[in-house]
Amino acid sequence: MPLVADEAEPAARELLAGASIEVAAGDLLADAGAVRALGPGREVFIPWTPKLGTAELVGATSRARELGLVPVPHLVARRIGSEAAARGLLEQLRRHGAESVLLVGGDVDEPAGPYACSLDLLRSGLLQACGFSRAGIAGYPEGHPRIPAATLRDDLQRKLEHARSAGLRVFVVSQFCFDGALVARWAAGLRAAGVAVPLRAGVAGPTTVPRLLQLAVRCGIGNSLRSLKGRLGALARLAGTHEPADVVHELARARLAQPSLEPLAVHVFAFGGAAATARWLAGTSREAAGVRKMESG
Repeated sequence: MPLVADEAEPAARELLAGASIEVAAGDLLADAGAVRALGPGREVFIPWTPKLGTAELVGATSRARELGLVPVPHLVARRIGSEAAARGLLEQLRRHGAESVLLVGGDVDEPAGPYACSLDLLRSGLLQACGFSRAGIAGYPEGHPRIPAATLRDDLQRKLEHARSAGLRVFVVSQFCFDGALVARWAAGLRAAGVAVPLRAGVAGPTTVPRLLQLAVRCGIGNSLRSLKGRLGALARLAGTHEPADVVHELARARLAQPSLEPLAVHVFAFGGAAATARWLAGTSREAAGVRKMESG
């Protein structure tokens, strides 16, 4: 969907220019041209998926740095078997170009070692010991299918309090969402509760609608999934491609209307691959330039 020429258009372009991108390790290792097209200096988050070994995670981190990007690998607490394993992985990631990591608990029934959640990793002190002074933690605008809302809220506060006491800079990255107004309400709720750290609102990058719906169901996204289905016809749900322009503009308008939401950025999940995401970002930039040219003419 093309960018809309309204008062939020410059703010939407600003969000996209500074957006972080979540890219599969396979893309980083196999498609250098597409990855470079994401833009030098852009933060690229690397998910530690169940079939990805630590060597591949480290390799993807190193490759992202070689390609001029800023790698932010995921660290999945429940997949780490021991303190020695955690220390070794963090040291390798730091040595190969990571300056920050995203901490997640992991959807594993039984932890492989001493870390049952990301708070356990924060409390271990290993991040600072291995040279990290900045870390991301997960946020859930629509809740989590396996964790009560009160638990999510309390856990977030505990993580923020510990980070403050330990001198660790943190930011919150949200699960992807299809309803910008819903994300804005979530962000406003955090700000009202005194959460001042940077927020990154997750949006799904360009990908086929069937794949996106499958991912959304798996991740437990409810209200905004219904919102997405309501905006799509039956044919689009079968064969269409989703692009997040509408959500980005909703977020841009919310930032303009509520300056208290800042710092608020966008985090794009490249479900359709790095190449499709890079093409979409380049296309929106060209469309925005065309809008500016028409307006000045």
